[in-house]
Amino acid sequence: RHDRFSASSAQRVDYKFSIEHYAGFVEYSTDSWLEKNKDQLPAASAELLASSSFGLIPEIRRFVRTEERNGRGTVATKSVGAQFSSQLKTLRSRIDVTVPHYIRCLKPNDDLVPDYFEPRNIVEQLRCGGVLEAVRVSRAGYPTRYPHDVFMARYYILGDRNKD
Repeated sequence: RHDRFSASSAQRVDYKFSIEHYAGFVEYSTDSWLEKNKDQLPAASAELLASSSFGLIPEIRRFVRTEERNGRGTVATKSVGAQFSSQLKTLRSRIDVTVPHYIRCLKPNDDLVPDYFEPRNIVEQLRCGGVLEAVRVSRAGYPTRYPHDVFMARYYILGDRNKD
């Protein structure tokens, strides 16, 4: 049993448990837990398992869900993991065509204690994330990054006048 794991008697009746994350307790339900997490093992991995001489493999092989193509491509329901992966790819493609602004999250201390900040940790994270360097550049008066066409429209007067 782990210190960050808890399951009250009320939770157990409803097949639930909690795990304490940095931000607080998160409750999970075990309802359909196995069905939601039955990712298919890729065919190449299944072949590797089949060729294994390790004694435990034949015993667990019957619990492994594999892709069975047989030349015609079978349709299988997507697991939660596969759905997540698909949604993540969609999100990444949306982000790639936008100009996102990110929020940087900082871990205030290594003990996960609320309202306690270790300045050395914060500075290290800011330095590693490039935030302090970006502030230095900004304070020095260097311009922000402009797309080439915007830069040229704004500063064309500084260009070479003799160039055709």
